[in-house]
Amino acid sequence: MNNSEKLARAIGLVTLVTFIAKGLGIIRDALQARAFGAETLDITMFTAANNSTIYIFTTVAYALCLAAVPIFSKKLIESKEACFKAADYLISLCFIFSIIVCGLLLVFNYTGLLASFDNVEGSPVLFERFVLYMVPTLPVIVVSYLLVALFQSMGHYSLQGSLSLLYNAFLCFILIFAGDNLTVDNFVILTSVAWLLQFAMVIPYIIKEKYRFRFRFGIYGTGAHFGLFFRTAVVTIFTTSVFLFCYLIDYSMAFNISKTAPTSFYYADKLFTPLITTLMYSIGAVLFPQFNLQSSRMSSDEYRSYIGKVIENTIILLLPLSVLFCVYGIPIIEVLFEGSEFTHTASISTGTVFGVYSLGMVGFALLDLLSKAYYAMQKTITPLIVNAVVVILNLIIGTVLLHYYPNNITLAAATSLAMTLGGIMLAAIFFRGHKAHISIARIIRSIILSAIMGGALFGISNFILNGNESKIMLIIKCGVCGVIGLVIYLLLLGDLELIMTFKNKIFKNRGK
Repeated sequence: MNNSEKLARAIGLVTLVTFIAKGLGIIRDALQARAFGAETLDITMFTAANNSTIYIFTTVAYALCLAAVPIFSKKLIESKEACFKAADYLISLCFIFSIIVCGLLLVFNYTGLLASFDNVEGSPVLFERFVLYMVPTLPVIVVSYLLVALFQSMGHYSLQGSLSLLYNAFLCFILIFAGDNLTVDNFVILTSVAWLLQFAMVIPYIIKEKYRFRFRFGIYGTGAHFGLFFRTAVVTIFTTSVFLFCYLIDYSMAFNISKTAPTSFYYADKLFTPLITTLMYSIGAVLFPQFNLQSSRMSSDEYRSYIGKVIENTIILLLPLSVLFCVYGIPIIEVLFEGSEFTHTASISTGTVFGVYSLGMVGFALLDLLSKAYYAMQKTITPLIVNAVVVILNLIIGTVLLHYYPNNITLAAATSLAMTLGGIMLAAIFFRGHKAHISIARIIRSIILSAIMGGALFGISNFILNGNESKIMLIIKCGVCGVIGLVIYLLLLGDLELIMTFKNKIFKNRGK
């Protein structure tokens, strides 16, 4: 089996594991939506507290993981012991820092500096209590992700995708069998405690690789790579959080629309983020170490051509999917979330936001992959600046549109537009002055065909959907139309090379 086949198989495995874990996460969110609804003060304050703590914690921890992989990979070349020693230092330092941050967050929480909801009666007390439950998860999250980075550098690519398997399975079990008797307070506590299950997923790898953590304080004498780690981590925290920042801006501004509008963005994000990250982070988990390797081996033009091919195929893959999710945003939310406390009105509001967010999938992918390509070159300033521009654009466009059209669509559209413009901008800078051999004609053809497919599916949906379908009938009608649309898109694109390549590999591997 050659190297490309190994990479394809690794990506496939990581994607499968991540898909299962993210799928459980979507089921968990659907059960949560049905148990608590989307239009009560308790659930609004839960989403606000979650955004201010766990959501940010996991994003920061993922950035630390990303920044640590190159260090562990290089130390592993020296020896396994050197790699473990580097892990000891990083985990020790980040753990201490996380404890300090926990203390500061608790102070900010009780002084009202973390967030203010004084205009909503009863919300400050709820928010402060929920934050208190969630803050202690930070050290667990940080340590878990740094261990993921360690074992990912040693070839255990599927760990990152499987990290939340037990966590999601446990919460799904609780919501299924005790959801009717749960209060939001109980659920917040269970959500925080369940993070220990994510740490538990790392334990088998600790045993397998015989890693024994030793507390080591200080960075001197451990190699020049640590200065780069902390610089890269700070930049990566921002660049990997670009959608988070845009989403938080949308969430905050949505309070100007209504007191329950922010929850629509919360649940839309809970579906959008798993869908896009299942593919993007699975690809990144396998290809990011390769980006580091190829960057050191190839010339500048060769490396950019290598990245260009990855970008081109990613765009071709995501364009029709983004259009498909946009057209069927509301039916998807109806099937997954609607029921019990989650009303049809909430489905329309949430589905609209999800559909408009989906149009930004390609922009998200460009920002994510090209930022990783820059990290592999040990260049962080350009993606930092471009991602900062994306956040500023989102704030400006969202503010202007909200002034004239105060509804959820305009806020979500601002995010999708800002991310798309940012992705194009970063690509233009990355490939400027280099022969990247990207087929612009192929991408333009894909854009045109995706738009035609979207328009056709929208028209057909208005004709065949009467609003009284059961969830099963919605799945059948929308699923059949979507599959037919994707097949026609691929046939009209006239580029079946990638599909045939994967098909041949699958049958070849089965034959073995």
